[in-house]
Amino acid sequence: MKDLGRDIKLELDYETGEILDVVITDGDFALLEGEDCLTQDLLNELWTQYYDWALAYTVGTRLPEFVNMPYSGIVVADLYNAIREPLDREDRLVRGRYNIKLTEDGFTCGVFPKSRIRPKELTLEIKNT
Repeated sequence: MKDLGRDIKLELDYETGEILDVVITDGDFALLEGEDCLTQDLLNELWTQYYDWALAYTVGTRLPEFVNMPYSGIVVADLYNAIREPLDREDRLVRGRYNIKLTEDGFTCGVFPKSRIRPKELTLEIKNT
């Protein structure tokens, strides 16, 4: 089974994707582990536009390209690919097992972490603002 990691817990605005603060518990950084860490990492990746992180230009997505774009078949197909690209780079996920659903105000994406013998779907939700 794969270790899903450990990271500092961030307070996120789930509407905009902004990092609001680092969570402090009892005078020390709060930590995330396992599926919570993976979820935070994936949401940060999906909310980040390519080239926003100067030292890691491969981090991010093309999702901002789709803001105010007309809703046609080719655009929807390209949007699905833009969502899949960062997920395919993530070695903590079962590759290709993504349950992407477009909604009125964004999309949800179910992913399967490699941390279990029988994968359990984690759901990520991104909203248009």
